[in-house]
This record gives sequence, structure tokens and C-alpha cells, in this order.
Amino acid sequence: MRLQVSAATDVGQVRNVNEDGSLVDEPLGLIAVADGVGGHRAGEVASATALEALRAALRSGRSLREAIEEANEAVFTKSLSDEEFRGMGTTLTAGTMAAGGTFIVGHVGDSRAYLLRDGEFRQLTTDHSRVQELVDDGRLTADEAAVHPMRNVITRALGMDATVDVDIYPIQLEPGDRVLFCSDGLTGMLRDDLVGAELRRDADLSRVAARLVDAANSAGGEDNITVVVASVTAEEAPRVEAPLVVPVAEPVRDEPDTIYDEPRRPRGRTRRVGRVLVWVIPVLLILGIAVGAIAWYARNNYYVGAHRGRVTVYQGVPGGLLVWDPTIDRRTNLSLSDLRPVDAADVRAERTFSSRDDADAYVRRIRSRAPNPPGTTTTTTIPTTTTTTLPVTTTAPPLFPPPPESTPVPGP
Repeated sequence: MRLQVSAATDVGQVRNVNEDGSLVDEPLGLIAVADGVGGHRAGEVASATALEALRAALRSGRSLREAIEEANEAVFTKSLSDEEFRGMGTTLTAGTMAAGGTFIVGHVGDSRAYLLRDGEFRQLTTDHSRVQELVDDGRLTADEAAVHPMRNVITRALGMDATVDVDIYPIQLEPGDRVLFCSDGLTGMLRDDLVGAELRRDADLSRVAARLVDAANSAGGEDNITVVVASVTAEEAPRVEAPLVVPVAEPVRDEPDTIYDEPRRPRGRTRRVGRVLVWVIPVLLILGIAVGAIAWYARNNYYVGAHRGRVTVYQGVPGGLLVWDPTIDRRTNLSLSDLRPVDAADVRAERTFSSRDDADAYVRRIRSRAPNPPGTTTTTTIPTTTTTTLPVTTTAPPLFPPPPESTPVPGP
């Protein structure tokens, strides 16, 4: 069997940098998607580092699990090499053909893998995210999770620690199957039924990939969007000198949804023990890095909520994290009553963003849609994050009045 593959990516409508990455290696039967996290282009570095390390490890004969573990080690080591990379990480969802026509999927984070077979479209992977945990516990429905303010908070990623747990899924592919790997920039904008409909719509994979990206952008494009679409054919893979497949040392289980533990080679176990010893010795350093990473995350995120009836930009995460409580970054002159009901509800849900620019752009969008924005008389212009100018009233206060020093969020 052979995979015919097409990929597409786009920065989206809000972000300035594309921190996603994808990888297609036909001789290895390998496809992968990575979604980087971290400021100052660190997410872009993390995703690229992970994909390069993944391919190198598979080419050297590692199993997919071991290759993803080595990708984690590469990202973690690089994060310690430069202050600008501290705290960076990336999701990784990768798949490779194994002996007997089995497709092995390895997964860390909230990028996803889907399978379309005989018209049925289903998700293969399970998100490593806070809202998925709430869904698993029965505290949220899938529809509630899709709009939850913490839907972008992941609980597992490459590069955040010296070791990582990898989920492995074996899939017995059949000719005619289609496989989709994507970042959450697609699934955060489109429902699964719409994604499945696009996957069924056209035989041309390049058009399918391009339309999925366009649809996510049309729905708002609030994150980078990356898709890899593969069609399974009965053709044999091209012959190359290096091994093309990852060997499976024992029969694959019949249940495709069951997590499958690949047999680990003794050599890999020895290497993992060595890595653990290397990081256990400087335990104080590791603890310091961990605390610094948490502090960085807590103070380098923003969300938009309501304070005394007005739209307000907060620095931090909703509810705080450990000892780091959110603080008011900017108060606006927008009242909730000025907004459309759907936008007012979205503000009350405390929409989160990875930068102040993203939060400010969101405030400007809901203001432009407001039926009764404050001020309706003569106009002047103010600069935005690009060279475009926006009309504002000279009789109303600016959208973001000068803030006081960082203000703690009032307690209940």
C-alpha cells in the first residue's frame, strides 16, 4: 500500500507568524503535523526542530515512539540553549507505514488525526488538553468544549520536560481510505461534520487541502492552519536503499481505537535511563526552569473579559495559575451593552489569546460589529498594529484609555 499526500498551511487571519509545521516523506511513508507554542518565534523553532529530529530518528531505524521521544529531547535541549527559547514546545501528530499495511500514529498535544472510510469520518487521536479532560470526566459536552475559554490550553507537549508520554495508535489501512492530520487552527474553526464533508467532496487532494484552509480562514482564521491529506492506494511504495517501514514486533490488536504499546528495544531503554540520570542530577536547576516556565506562561497570556460592565483586557490566564493571578492590562470604553449579544456572551466567557496584539485585535473586531459603539460624530484616525487606520470619534475617549500600573484583578 502507498500514501498519496497533499499538504497546505496558512498563517490565518489574526497571527503574524506561522508556528505550524508539516512533514511529508514518501519513502518513509511518513506524514506529520506540529503546532509550536512560545513567544518571539520560539514556537516556530520548536515545531521545525521536532519535525527534523523525527525524520532523522526514523531514518536511523528508530520506532515511531522512540523517534517522537528523541524529537522531544531535541526541542527540550534547544529550549535550554537560548533565553529566547525558554518554555517553548510543540504538539506533534505523526504517522508512518509499518509492516503488513499497518499505519502507526504517534500523538502528543491537540493536533489531530482523522480517518475517512466508506463515508464514515472519525477522529483517531484524543486531545491532550484541559477541556478534553473535562469532557472525559463528564463535566463538559463536546459542544461546550468547542467554545470553552480554556480550549487552547494543552496538558502535554514536546519540549516541556526531558521526557514525554507518547500515545500510539495502530490503524489497519485499506485502499480508498483517506487520512487527515491537522493543527487545531482547523478544528478550532470548523466542526467535524464540515471537515468530513470537504474530505469527501473531491478526488483531488490538493483542492481538498486548499479548501479546508480557506474554510477555516472564512470562519475567522484565529490561529495558524495546517492540513495534510493522504489517500491510501493499493500501489507499492517506491523502492529505496533505506528501510521504508517501521517493523512491528508483535501482532496488531483488532481494536483500532485501543492505544497500542510498541515493544521497546533494550537499546532505547538504556538510552532513556541515561537521559533521566542526566536530568535528575541537577534537580534544582530543573525545578527552577519549571517554575520559570509556569511563570512565563502565566504572565505571557492575555484574555478579554468584563470588569464593572466594560470590556477589559487582562494579562494572565482566567482564574490565575498557582501564585500568579491575572491583572488588568487595559480597560476599554466599550460596555457589554454596546455589543451584539453573541459578542457580549463571548466576552463573558473570557476568550484567551497568546499575545496582547491578538487580544487588542479581537477587541477591535467586536467593536466594529457593535450596533451602538461609543461615539458617532466626527472622525480621525489612530494607528493599529499594521499601517491601516481605523475611524474613531473625537468626542469619545480612546478605545484603550491609558492604563494605571498593573492592577490586580479584584477578588469576588
